Amino acid sequence: MITNKRRTIGVFMNRADTDFQAIAQRVTQKRANELGYDVFYFFTVGYRDSLNHYDVQELAMFNFAPADKLDGVLVMPDSYDMPGFREGLLDMLENRVKCPIVCVRDSRIQYNSVYTNDNDAIRPLLAHLMDDHGYKKIAFQAGYEGHPDSEARLRCYLQEMEKRGLPIPENAVYYGTMWTKGADKAYEHYFSGPKEEWPEAVVCANDYMAYALIEEVIAHGYSVPEDVAITGFDNIENVSLSRVGLTTVGQDYKKMLLTAMDMLDELIQTEARGEELPPYRHVHLDGRFVKRHSCGCPVEEEKEDYVLKIQNYNKTLRTIRQREVSQTYFSIELNAAETYENLHSTVIRKLPDIPALRDFYLCLFTDEEGYAEKMTDNVKLISLVQDREDGGSPGLVFNKNTILPSLAERDEPQAFYVHLLHQRESMFGYTVIQYQEDQTPSMFYMHWNIIISIALRNLNSQFKLEALYEERRRSSITDVLTGIYNRRGFEELLFSQWQNLCMFKKNVCFISLDLDNLKAINDTYGHLTGGDLALKTIANAIVHAAPAGSIAARFGGDEYVVFIPDCDEQGAQLFRRKFEAFLRDYNHTARFTVGASIGAAVFELGEGLTMSHCIHESDELMYQEKKRRHAELRQHRMNLR
Repeated sequence: MITNKRRTIGVFMNRADTDFQAIAQRVTQKRANELGYDVFYFFTVGYRDSLNHYDVQELAMFNFAPADKLDGVLVMPDSYDMPGFREGLLDMLENRVKCPIVCVRDSRIQYNSVYTNDNDAIRPLLAHLMDDHGYKKIAFQAGYEGHPDSEARLRCYLQEMEKRGLPIPENAVYYGTMWTKGADKAYEHYFSGPKEEWPEAVVCANDYMAYALIEEVIAHGYSVPEDVAITGFDNIENVSLSRVGLTTVGQDYKKMLLTAMDMLDELIQTEARGEELPPYRHVHLDGRFVKRHSCGCPVEEEKEDYVLKIQNYNKTLRTIRQREVSQTYFSIELNAAETYENLHSTVIRKLPDIPALRDFYLCLFTDEEGYAEKMTDNVKLISLVQDREDGGSPGLVFNKNTILPSLAERDEPQAFYVHLLHQRESMFGYTVIQYQEDQTPSMFYMHWNIIISIALRNLNSQFKLEALYEERRRSSITDVLTGIYNRRGFEELLFSQWQNLCMFKKNVCFISLDLDNLKAINDTYGHLTGGDLALKTIANAIVHAAPAGSIAARFGGDEYVVFIPDCDEQGAQLFRRKFEAFLRDYNHTARFTVGASIGAAVFELGEGLTMSHCIHESDELMYQEKKRRHAELRQHRMNLR
């Protein structure tokens, strides 16, 4: 369990914005609520064709997710089609997950799984093309090489062609992307030669490639199915605005996901009773052959359906345009934030642009030095929205394995969407979002999190530049040897407050100090272990004696100046006593005696009084003491003779 209220199911899938993932979220969220589970969706972002640094960093999710604390895991392995991701997922399942596991849409995995039987589902469609329509020149557009679903459907195609003794042309099989991208190359592959060499039908491994190929054929001035029949697989609606209805094979995703959730619940209950879990099993579901116009059947497409599709598309397009505008301004404002509090304020101002959001948690990794740019055990909650109300920047620190602090827990089951925040090598933290009832992430879920990641990178870069500037500034106003201010630093700090001090006629004290016998110490003990040590000792004594708010500086050589605000003669004497006491204690064990002449001048500041005058006065008093001490020392030596 992650929360203290109820058992927790972790759902792992890549991308939140595809049709199947959207169905998966709605079905699993509703069923988890009915069964009384909290559910955490651990989303990654990755596109097989992009292979960019951002996608690769998403692999960290498999180390971040508290896999050993979950009560059940539901996985969509086939959504992880980027290099290395499936391996990362399987490593997590094998080595970190201690609870029941159920997979969806994967026949290769050695865990409980529910999927459509790809070995048989496409056969009715192939038989329809070959037997009912009499097509003999049939091609197959596969997904990328190695895609398990595509390979299974390709095998069925080859088997059905062989069973009927139909020849397989040289260009019969083309490997695509399992996405709409690359339709132009698929068209070139099939239709670049003479028309008599064209296939009569192209069977596509999924609907995305099928619709994209239909649009490409139409764009070249040809017709479907008059010039070529094209079919798909998955029965995904609203992929295209083409008037051509797509002949395809439907998968009952809702039944698939409900079966998987009920199987997982059964396994969780079995384990809770202390009983041994049964061996893994695979549940095969039948596909459903859907006959439409693209194969050449005389199916009259209903005009009303097409009009409705256009209306829905236009509505979606308007929403996308509005969101693009809001996302642009969100990005602009967020990247102008100068503090984490500013970042939170921007999120609050932009809440009207994300009406589906209910709760929002922004958690940043921390270590001993503050906010980290790597994954750590502890995180800090810096932005909180609950029930669309501003929860501020609580600053709560908690362990990342709990994902959220206890204030996120409610009496009813909840569904949380977790997304890592990173840019290049930096890992900043993560967001956790809970949506309004019956709402799930749109295509902007990923964009929103990436915008936050970029803003965090910019903010951290700004902090580093400010720290570097401050370090450089301090080095320019700090004495390297002693660590206290140099003359420039002293004058810069005091000048910034001098006018106010004079206006309010404050009593202040200036103290000038001069190290005794520096040349003799250097000549006898050397610079490093003699003079430098003596200079540092005087600085340490000053820091020890000076009250809060004082400004101490080494003006150069063996001379020091101290400014003490709100100080009278008694305060000046107190400084002298503490300073001399420090040196006495030091000299008890030192190889040589360290001492200094002191001149302290107290002033009531007013108009016309300058820093230079005050320092000159304290210098004069210091020189007088120095002369007096030298005279006393000469007299002492004469008496010894």
